Amino acid sequence: MFFNTQALVVNASLNVSTVDELVALSKAKAGTLSYTAPSLPLSLYLEKLKRERGADWVSIPFRGGGDTTNSVLSGSTPIAFLGMQNFISHLQAGTMTGLAVDGARRSPLFPNIPTLSELGYHGNLTRVYFGLVAPAGTPKAIVNKIREDVARIGSDPAFRQKQFVDRALEPILSTPEEFSRFLVEDRMTSERVVKEAGLQPQ
Repeated sequence: MFFNTQALVVNASLNVSTVDELVALSKAKAGTLSYTAPSLPLSLYLEKLKRERGADWVSIPFRGGGDTTNSVLSGSTPIAFLGMQNFISHLQAGTMTGLAVDGARRSPLFPNIPTLSELGYHGNLTRVYFGLVAPAGTPKAIVNKIREDVARIGSDPAFRQKQFVDRALEPILSTPEEFSRFLVEDRMTSERVVKEAGLQPQ
């Protein structure tokens, strides 16, 4: 499996370099800032800042990364929290500023951007991930062989850099047992996120 690193970014014209500065700016320019965060846990993070620290911004939905990127660049919705791959070139060019990432550690692409945990956030957080699965009942020998092949390819330094790191993806290459435990834990975290958001089953 691998994680798709999510990044909190702002239009560089806001002239802020930290979450604290963004919160302060939102108070100084009350009623003028908006954000988008397609992931419910990341939206809850920004709403928690709004509630606990008096930040002043409103959530705006978008269809996808392309529309979001254009809106951040134009300044119409200058704050976004979603897949870092949408913003790599803009972060490198300095037209956007990264304030935080959702990973357990900083992205090697932008080691100056802190993680949410470094910023003191320890709320319920699920991450965007992709995993390889097989039909129930697949012989263990076949599962292990596929895992070994994937791990071998994914561990190649050149492949890892080009296909994962350069795309802001975080490879895990866990065992089937580790992935199974992760799925159970992630489901439990998701349930807590849903309850925190006050959502009801439909």
